[in-house]
Amino acid sequence: MKILTRKENLNNAIQQVQRAVSLKNPLPILAGIKFETRENQVLLTATDLDIGIRCSFPAEVIKEGTTVLPARYISELVKRLPDLPVYIESDPDSGSVKIQYGKSETRINGYPPEEFPELPLPEGIYTFTLPGDLLKEIIRQVVFATGNEESRPVFMGVLFEINGSELQVVATDTYRLAWRRVILENYKENDISLIIPGKTLNELLRIIGSNEQIEVTVTQNQILFVSGNVWLISRLIEGSFPKYKQVIPQDHILMVRLKTKDLLDATERASLLIQEKSPVIKLNIAENKLIVSAYSEAGRVHEELDVYQEGENLQIAFNAHYLGDVLKVIGSEEMTIELSGPLSPGVIKPVGNDEYLSLLLPVRLREE
Repeated sequence: MKILTRKENLNNAIQQVQRAVSLKNPLPILAGIKFETRENQVLLTATDLDIGIRCSFPAEVIKEGTTVLPARYISELVKRLPDLPVYIESDPDSGSVKIQYGKSETRINGYPPEEFPELPLPEGIYTFTLPGDLLKEIIRQVVFATGNEESRPVFMGVLFEINGSELQVVATDTYRLAWRRVILENYKENDISLIIPGKTLNELLRIIGSNEQIEVTVTQNQILFVSGNVWLISRLIEGSFPKYKQVIPQDHILMVRLKTKDLLDATERASLLIQEKSPVIKLNIAENKLIVSAYSEAGRVHEELDVYQEGENLQIAFNAHYLGDVLKVIGSEEMTIELSGPLSPGVIKPVGNDEYLSLLLPVRLREE
């Protein structure tokens, strides 16, 4: 393989794909990035066998070929190269790769290309597109609620469920739940239900560009996202997602409306003094006032916020970190909290938007 390209193009492609590099896998080849030529392009590929990322960039292909280079070395080297054309030549006999820039050169020993796992692009059973900005918003609003226990893989994923033209996206770790609904335009396929790993969606957030249409292709056990010149392929999680609709309260005895930023700021200040082993803050709602309080060995916080209240007075406690996660992504200047009791889940919604909600289980207070 012999190619000539710009440092900027090469560096951008490496930064995209190296997120899928596996540094802990016992297979050494998975610590590498595969380079392969296609006419006037170079394709870079990396995978940890769960996620694969492929990125193309323009180059002058002098001689076609394939090589695999250790991600750790090639990424750090290219970042530090001067802003000059980069010439890359692989030696299939020795396995080394020569990288020239100006009058200087570096040689890196590569891996055997034949050992790199194949990463075929899936041919989809279902396909649809979403605006990149919308997909990023959806992911941010739900992915924080995924779990991290590998013994329960279903809770580590996000449910994407399409019925007709309606897409519902849900995540839960059993302590909290986030739900988002979107109407798909020009979707005419059958209804589908699939669970995408939260890790995949977090990587997708870093790939999606602004003002792009994201093409989504679904197969029986894989999903492919295409954003510009970047492809992200991921396995799907097998299993049945819990019946989330049954846990969302339909009635409430108290509703409060307030500015999102006011509660977020108060929650973050209270979080400064809470204990990590018990990150609890109390919300006491009465007479159109919401009192946020927390105490620990480090001190106490007591803040009073003006709210609009409908219903009974009530005191409830939440995990401060979980509450803060919701408030950061709710995407609305004003919000409501609906409560049906001190030990029942709280439902948080943006004002004037029925397409999103988040549910939080309360923390039982000691005096109760």
